[in-house]
Amino acid sequence: MSVLLAQGASRHQAGAVIPPAAGNANEISAARDALRQVTERLGEDHPMTALMLRNLALAMQEGGYSNYAESYARQALAIFERHFGAHDPSLVPVLNVLAEAAVSQGRYGDARELEIRAVAIGPDAGPHYGTALHNLAAAYQAEGRFEQAAGYYRQALAARQQTLPAGHPYIRLTRAALDQVQRSVKTMARR
Repeated sequence: MSVLLAQGASRHQAGAVIPPAAGNANEISAARDALRQVTERLGEDHPMTALMLRNLALAMQEGGYSNYAESYARQALAIFERHFGAHDPSLVPVLNVLAEAAVSQGRYGDARELEIRAVAIGPDAGPHYGTALHNLAAAYQAEGRFEQAAGYYRQALAARQQTLPAGHPYIRLTRAALDQVQRSVKTMARR
Protein backbone atom coordinates (compact mmCIF):
# COMPACT_ATOMS: atom_id res chain seq x y z
CA MET A 1 0.00 0.00 0.00
CA SER A 2 1.36 3.38 -0.92
CA VAL A 3 0.15 6.56 0.68
CA LEU A 4 0.79 9.34 -1.78
CA LEU A 5 0.49 12.69 -0.08
CA ALA A 6 0.55 15.69 -2.25
CA GLN A 7 3.68 17.40 -1.11
CA GLY A 8 5.77 14.30 -0.67
CA ALA A 9 5.56 14.85 3.06
CA SER A 10 4.66 11.29 3.89
CA ARG A 11 7.48 8.84 3.58
CA HIS A 12 5.41 5.68 4.02
CA GLN A 13 5.55 3.16 1.22
CA ALA A 14 4.56 -0.46 1.46
CA GLY A 15 4.65 -0.22 5.23
CA ALA A 16 8.26 1.04 5.28
CA VAL A 17 9.53 4.45 6.20
CA ILE A 18 11.93 6.08 3.78
CA PRO A 19 14.70 8.08 5.52
CA PRO A 20 14.45 11.88 5.35
CA ALA A 21 16.26 13.72 2.60
CA ALA A 22 19.86 14.61 3.47
CA GLY A 23 19.30 18.31 2.83
CA ASN A 24 16.28 18.53 5.10
CA ALA A 25 18.30 19.63 8.15
CA ASN A 26 19.19 22.77 6.21
CA GLU A 27 15.53 23.38 5.36
CA ILE A 28 14.53 23.00 9.01
CA SER A 29 17.31 25.34 10.11
CA ALA A 30 16.34 27.95 7.51
CA ALA A 31 12.67 27.69 8.52
CA ARG A 32 13.58 28.13 12.20
CA ASP A 33 15.68 31.19 11.37
CA ALA A 34 12.89 32.73 9.31
CA LEU A 35 10.40 32.10 12.13
CA ARG A 36 12.72 33.68 14.68
CA GLN A 37 13.26 36.77 12.54
CA VAL A 38 9.57 37.30 11.81
CA THR A 39 8.61 36.71 15.44
CA GLU A 40 11.17 39.28 16.61
CA ARG A 41 9.94 41.83 14.05
CA LEU A 42 6.18 41.28 14.08
CA GLY A 43 5.36 39.33 17.23
CA GLU A 44 4.05 35.88 18.03
CA ASP A 45 0.46 36.51 16.92
CA HIS A 46 1.04 37.96 13.46
CA PRO A 47 -0.24 36.19 10.30
CA MET A 48 3.29 36.26 8.87
CA THR A 49 4.46 34.42 11.98
CA ALA A 50 1.73 31.86 11.30
CA LEU A 51 3.00 31.48 7.75
CA MET A 52 6.54 30.86 9.00
CA LEU A 53 5.20 28.36 11.55
CA ARG A 54 3.44 26.53 8.71
CA ASN A 55 6.67 26.49 6.70
CA LEU A 56 8.57 25.08 9.68
CA ALA A 57 5.82 22.50 10.19
CA LEU A 58 6.13 21.42 6.56
CA ALA A 59 9.93 21.14 6.83
CA MET A 60 9.53 19.08 10.01
CA GLN A 61 6.99 16.82 8.33
CA GLU A 62 9.24 16.31 5.33
CA GLY A 63 12.08 15.54 7.73
CA GLY A 64 10.09 12.83 9.46
CA TYR A 65 9.28 14.76 12.63
CA SER A 66 5.50 14.54 12.48
CA ASN A 67 4.98 15.36 16.18
CA TYR A 68 6.88 18.64 15.79
CA ALA A 69 5.12 19.30 12.50
CA GLU A 70 1.76 18.89 14.17
CA SER A 71 2.70 21.20 17.04
CA TYR A 72 3.92 24.01 14.78
CA ALA A 73 0.97 23.62 12.41
CA ARG A 74 -1.52 23.80 15.30
CA GLN A 75 0.11 27.06 16.44
CA ALA A 76 -0.15 28.45 12.91
CA LEU A 77 -3.77 27.35 12.60
CA ALA A 78 -4.71 29.09 15.86
CA ILE A 79 -3.14 32.36 14.70
CA PHE A 80 -4.80 32.25 11.29
CA GLU A 81 -8.19 31.44 12.86
CA ARG A 82 -7.87 34.39 15.28
CA HIS A 83 -7.08 36.77 12.44
CA PHE A 84 -9.21 35.47 9.58
CA GLY A 85 -11.87 33.14 11.00
CA ALA A 86 -12.49 29.43 10.71
CA HIS A 87 -13.31 29.33 6.99
CA ASP A 88 -10.58 31.41 5.39
CA PRO A 89 -8.59 29.91 2.49
CA SER A 90 -5.35 30.70 4.36
CA LEU A 91 -6.18 27.78 6.68
CA VAL A 92 -6.05 25.14 3.93
CA PRO A 93 -2.23 24.82 3.65
CA VAL A 94 -1.98 24.44 7.43
CA LEU A 95 -4.79 21.88 7.51
CA ASN A 96 -2.94 19.97 4.78
CA VAL A 97 0.23 19.78 6.89
CA LEU A 98 -1.79 18.69 9.92
CA ALA A 99 -3.43 15.94 7.88
CA GLU A 100 -0.09 14.79 6.50
CA ALA A 101 1.25 14.57 10.07
CA ALA A 102 -1.81 12.57 11.11
CA VAL A 103 -1.34 10.11 8.24
CA SER A 104 2.33 9.74 9.13
CA GLN A 105 1.20 8.70 12.60
CA GLY A 106 -1.43 6.28 11.27
CA ARG A 107 -4.32 8.52 12.40
CA TYR A 108 -6.33 8.27 9.20
CA GLY A 109 -9.64 9.34 10.73
CA ASP A 110 -8.05 12.53 12.06
CA ALA A 111 -6.50 13.17 8.64
CA ARG A 112 -9.88 12.75 6.96
CA GLU A 113 -11.55 15.19 9.35
CA LEU A 114 -8.86 17.81 8.74
CA GLU A 115 -9.05 17.43 4.97
CA ILE A 116 -12.85 17.42 4.94
CA ARG A 117 -12.61 20.78 6.70
CA ALA A 118 -10.03 22.00 4.17
CA VAL A 119 -12.11 20.82 1.20
CA ALA A 120 -15.19 22.54 2.65
CA ILE A 121 -13.33 25.87 2.56
CA GLY A 122 -13.29 25.40 -1.18
CA PRO A 123 -11.42 26.19 -4.35
CA ASP A 124 -10.55 29.74 -3.26
CA ALA A 125 -7.51 28.09 -1.65
CA GLY A 126 -6.08 27.65 -5.15
CA PRO A 127 -3.64 24.77 -5.59
CA HIS A 128 -3.92 23.96 -1.88
CA TYR A 129 -7.53 22.89 -2.52
CA GLY A 130 -6.26 20.21 -4.92
CA THR A 131 -3.78 19.13 -2.26
CA ALA A 132 -6.59 18.82 0.29
CA LEU A 133 -8.59 16.64 -2.11
CA HIS A 134 -5.51 14.53 -2.86
CA ASN A 135 -4.69 14.08 0.83
CA LEU A 136 -8.29 13.16 1.63
CA ALA A 137 -8.11 10.50 -1.07
CA ALA A 138 -4.78 9.27 0.32
CA ALA A 139 -6.31 8.86 3.79
CA TYR A 140 -9.10 6.73 2.32
CA GLN A 141 -6.55 4.78 0.29
CA ALA A 142 -4.46 4.08 3.39
CA GLU A 143 -7.51 2.52 5.01
CA GLY A 144 -8.22 0.36 1.96
CA ARG A 145 -11.33 2.37 1.04
CA PHE A 146 -10.39 2.48 -2.62
CA GLU A 147 -13.70 3.55 -4.15
CA GLN A 148 -13.88 6.64 -1.92
CA ALA A 149 -10.22 7.31 -2.64
CA ALA A 150 -10.80 7.10 -6.40
CA GLY A 151 -13.61 9.65 -6.21
CA TYR A 152 -11.47 12.17 -4.35
CA TYR A 153 -8.45 11.54 -6.56
CA ARG A 154 -10.65 12.33 -9.58
CA GLN A 155 -11.72 15.60 -7.95
CA ALA A 156 -8.10 16.36 -7.00
CA LEU A 157 -6.94 15.71 -10.55
CA ALA A 158 -9.58 18.09 -11.95
CA ALA A 159 -8.70 20.78 -9.39
CA ARG A 160 -4.99 20.44 -10.04
CA GLN A 161 -5.43 20.57 -13.80
CA GLN A 162 -7.29 23.86 -13.33
CA THR A 163 -4.73 25.48 -11.04
CA LEU A 164 -1.36 24.03 -12.04
CA PRO A 165 0.52 24.12 -15.36
CA ALA A 166 0.26 21.09 -17.62
CA GLY A 167 2.82 18.45 -16.74
CA HIS A 168 3.22 19.64 -13.13
CA PRO A 169 4.56 16.87 -10.87
CA TYR A 170 1.51 17.09 -8.57
CA ILE A 171 -0.77 16.39 -11.53
CA ARG A 172 1.32 13.33 -12.38
CA LEU A 173 1.30 12.27 -8.72
CA THR A 174 -2.49 12.45 -8.50
CA ARG A 175 -2.95 10.68 -11.83
CA ALA A 176 -0.62 7.86 -10.67
CA ALA A 177 -2.47 7.57 -7.35
CA LEU A 178 -5.81 7.44 -9.17
CA ASP A 179 -4.50 4.71 -11.48
CA GLN A 180 -3.29 2.75 -8.46
CA VAL A 181 -6.61 2.86 -6.59
CA GLN A 182 -8.55 2.05 -9.75
CA ARG A 183 -6.40 -1.08 -10.14
CA SER A 184 -7.12 -1.91 -6.50
CA VAL A 185 -10.87 -1.47 -7.05
CA LYS A 186 -10.70 -3.86 -10.04
CA THR A 187 -8.69 -6.38 -8.04
CA MET A 188 -11.21 -6.25 -5.17
CA ALA A 189 -14.08 -6.71 -7.61
CA ARG A 190 -12.50 -9.90 -8.97
CA ARG A 191 -12.30 -11.49 -5.52
